[in-house]
Amino acid sequence: MSNGPIVLFGGTFDPVHVGHLRVCLEAGEILHADEVWLVPSASPPNRAAPEVSAAARAQMLERALEGQSVMRADFRELLRQQSGKPSYTIDTLREVRAEIGPKRPLIWILGADQIAKLDTWKDWQKLLDFAHFAVLARPGAPTPPHAVDAFLRAHRAPKSTVRSTPAGHICALEVTQLSISATKVRAILAAGQSARYLVPDRVLDYISEFGLYPRETDNR
Repeated sequence: MSNGPIVLFGGTFDPVHVGHLRVCLEAGEILHADEVWLVPSASPPNRAAPEVSAAARAQMLERALEGQSVMRADFRELLRQQSGKPSYTIDTLREVRAEIGPKRPLIWILGADQIAKLDTWKDWQKLLDFAHFAVLARPGAPTPPHAVDAFLRAHRAPKSTVRSTPAGHICALEVTQLSISATKVRAILAAGQSARYLVPDRVLDYISEFGLYPRETDNR
């Protein structure tokens, strides 16, 4: 059994797009990951609820990852919500750590915009007990509050440390910046325009087949 890093990347994936996949591909390579798990969230408290169902988002993600050898979907947060339990990142990291053992590097990818809100997450100061953070630069991201900034400074480390130790550190992660967002993709679809080359073809086929993100009717 390999002891190489496992990288986790969370999001609503509403819908999954090539920006998500490119981040995961590059992060996996930079961090020498054996596996990259894409973890769709149920209904994050810090953002609007997803526009389509958990089942539809899971199906789109599975289609996007068909044929991948390193990237795979992990649906534990969706299943947790279905069972009536709240879904928190701390619970996900605790569960994964219990599954992979105490020694294997576990790395959670976060955008700089998410880091700025870290103090709103449940048990945020305990997250590094179970994993590292790899922080993606995001142009225009807000400055984190003092407590979060001090936390980041106290745990900052080079990528070599994050790749070789189980948990407890934070590194910066430089990947190709693609100006794509799920919000932009939904707006394109709502306008009746094509999202080809922004979203994998298999995902676009699924969206079309089930009438997801319907075109907005112009009532003027």
